[in-house]
Amino acid sequence: MIIDLPSTTSSKINRSLLDLREQGGSVALSRVLTLVIVTEDGQAEDPIAAANAASFEHPCRVVVLARGAKRASPRMDAQIRVGGDAGASEVIVLRLYGSLVDHGASVVTPLLLADAPVVVWWPGDAPDLPAEDPIGTLADRRITDANSAKRPSAQLAKRRESYRPGDTDIAWTRITRWRGLLASALDQPPHEKVTEVTVSGSADSPSTDLLAAWLALALRCPTKRIKAPARSGPGVHSVVLNRRGGPITLVRPEGTTAELTMAHQPERSISLPRRTLRECLAEELRRLDDDEVYAEVLAKGLPLVNAEPTVRPARAASTRTATARGGATPAKAGSGAKAGPEAKAGAKTAPKAATKAGTKAVTKPAAKPGARATRSSAAAKTAPTTGPESGPATARAPRRRKAPAPAPTPAPVPEAEPVVPSPGSEADAS
Repeated sequence: MIIDLPSTTSSKINRSLLDLREQGGSVALSRVLTLVIVTEDGQAEDPIAAANAASFEHPCRVVVLARGAKRASPRMDAQIRVGGDAGASEVIVLRLYGSLVDHGASVVTPLLLADAPVVVWWPGDAPDLPAEDPIGTLADRRITDANSAKRPSAQLAKRRESYRPGDTDIAWTRITRWRGLLASALDQPPHEKVTEVTVSGSADSPSTDLLAAWLALALRCPTKRIKAPARSGPGVHSVVLNRRGGPITLVRPEGTTAELTMAHQPERSISLPRRTLRECLAEELRRLDDDEVYAEVLAKGLPLVNAEPTVRPARAASTRTATARGGATPAKAGSGAKAGPEAKAGAKTAPKAATKAGTKAVTKPAAKPGARATRSSAAAKTAPTTGPESGPATARAPRRRKAPAPAPTPAPVPEAEPVVPSPGSEADAS
């Protein structure tokens, strides 16, 4: 059933929807989301057909904004489609003219389902910043299609710069089966590391660019994106994963069948038709959260495609020479030369001799008072000195490239004074 409402308003459209529900005896809407399609007037039928087919999997309310001529007088023509003309959903087509073309968000807001997620889809040209578009701000998910732009590669670059959580693209959904087949092929033995990836596709295929970026990010190996001739057809043509034991090749020479070739295994024919718009839209509506893999491929995977391998800088010539000679470096100027073993031995024995002499002078039994001077002079003669004149000879340091600094002279040890007993010590002892 199709109901036309020329030159109408949003309130009249809601009243007509309520009347249709009462006539049909439907109490519950049974709608899981609101799908808003933004397109140009005259290009709305194909997206509506895809939305009707996807509604059997995701019952929803479809609101189509068909923007007309801006020079016309401001008005809004509406059309309500239910029943067999709307699949499992209800379709509201709004054709805007004049100044209403720039105020689509104000027209759509009264028609959104309460407490239901909103998905906005631009099947044609999308704004540069979908998340900041007046209609895009109403949505939980924003779907674009880079393949429908005049310059698909440039459009994909814009999607990378303007990405916000919740954005996705139909070009990414078109390669879901390619990704699944390649992942299953790598799961089979032998589990060898992929050394190089080559992806071939049409020059204006954003899906080929995204597939190459996904492989470069997942496999961490050099990835080449080759532009196939125009006569080969649109989309992805072939993928080659080079390994040490043999390559994995997935080629689709025709539009429906692909050939999978692996080393030491027979060739296989796999059904791989091109995905329709209905299938891609239905897959996008299955999840309403952020697509983290798509975001990572845009941000990190695309720069890795056809990237030059990084080369480590060579070491300096002086470093290589020093390493070849054993890593020895000349001594710094001003640093003291180490003393020889003889000098170390002399420095250690001098304090020990002084200590022994002092111990003998203390522990020797006391003599008569008259012999104090004689014993004191004898102790003074026997006590060694370590001054500059009487100290041990310092060994000469080994010859080096630079003149060594003079060896440090051991500090003089003070002369031990003999202990003289007091006059009353002998009387006390007796």
